[in-house]
Amino acid sequence: MRGVPLLFALSPVLLATLAAGVGDNDGPPAWRFRKDDRPVKVVVLAGSVGAYQKRPYHERLEEVCSAIEVQNLSKTGLGVFALKQRFKQQVLANSAVKPKTEGQEHWVLMAAGVNNLYAPESANLHLENIFALAHDKGYRTVALTPTPWGSADAKQHQGLEGLSRRDATQLVTDFVMGRLDAVTALGAKAAARPEVAVDLYDSPLRDSAAEIGDVTKMRAALLADRRWAKAHAGDDGATRALVLEADAQRAAAVPQWFMKAALRGFDGVHPNSDGHRIVAQVVCPQLPANWSCDCAKL
Repeated sequence: MRGVPLLFALSPVLLATLAAGVGDNDGPPAWRFRKDDRPVKVVVLAGSVGAYQKRPYHERLEEVCSAIEVQNLSKTGLGVFALKQRFKQQVLANSAVKPKTEGQEHWVLMAAGVNNLYAPESANLHLENIFALAHDKGYRTVALTPTPWGSADAKQHQGLEGLSRRDATQLVTDFVMGRLDAVTALGAKAAARPEVAVDLYDSPLRDSAAEIGDVTKMRAALLADRRWAKAHAGDDGATRALVLEADAQRAAAVPQWFMKAALRGFDGVHPNSDGHRIVAQVVCPQLPANWSCDCAKL
């Protein structure tokens, strides 16, 4: 079951707003790569997970991968559509960056965040657009799935809403990892895939041993929720009972997809310094050999 029942309750305008995130108002690009002794040039595109933490995962990778130079263009609040616009404005329109320079490789390290969980198919489409734009201009791509998120003290992470976000996160994760057919992932044909895909959602960041919730209470909560009732109004009695039981079991297990408490920053979405170290440890072994990474140093 991969339905995202919360979507039925949101207007198209709200969905578009949530999918877009905050616009890029930084003006014309003024940055450039400067290290001639590092031939692999890496642009990092992410939302707040890549933007705010001291010693984030990409800085740690630059420390242990001696061939790479990193330019971090992450920005708090940006969804995938806004990151696509930022990529166009700050990277593709930057005349100082020449991705087809002899002796160099240019990469985009794209991190799918949690700013698009209300519109996962739209997020997947914009991710695919970024991969296609990058490949067309001579960039290769590393794509990271969303990290685990959630905490027991956040009401929006519980019950039907938590299950909806869980399903949406899995849809984006499965698209990045290449597990979905195009219709399921996008509702349209997918052409571009990243060269490297890294699953951070199901990783050591995840609290997979967390205690599950009360299935009986979850079943009652779903029955009382008008959104769930509307989504399954056309089901016959037997089908409705089966779906209810499956959804109650999955909703009760949502805490097992939260980020471990010891790895959270100021909330249940943003990893702390130890969390970023683990992100780097998961990503590093999957990077190309010519990045010259010594992952044991992480």
